Amino acid sequence: MQDHWSAPYVGLPWAETGDVPDGVSCWGLCVLVYREVLGITLPSYAGLCACSAERRQIAAAIGTEAGGALWCPVPLTAAREFDVAVFRVGELDAHVGLVCTQTQVLHITGGLDSAVVDIRAPRWASRFSGLYRHAAIMDRSCAA
Repeated sequence: MQDHWSAPYVGLPWAETGDVPDGVSCWGLCVLVYREVLGITLPSYAGLCACSAERRQIAAAIGTEAGGALWCPVPLTAAREFDVAVFRVGELDAHVGLVCTQTQVLHITGGLDSAVVDIRAPRWASRFSGLYRHAAIMDRSCAA
């Protein structure tokens, strides 16, 4: 994937609430890519995660926003570049990655550098919660 849009974003370091190449969180990586590659500004949730109770509130907000006007759920079989894949951490939808190919996502987890992983791998497939497409890149129905 050397010539792929994701190549410059592989190997970025982890930084809680980061959304710049010097350090990113999982959502910050989405914010960075959408800003630099697509020219779309996503909301930043920087500073909102501090304890499990707040993470629960944020997970609820993500669920509400995912069903809102900006994000449309799409089936995994219709995945395409820049869709946001949501994964459970425990019982909460609390991790995201960006679709690179039908079966791969760019993501980052605490303490590791950003990487492209296969969404079909047991670790990710068992935690997959949903796939969402931003309204600005929607050129067909959500059922696509």
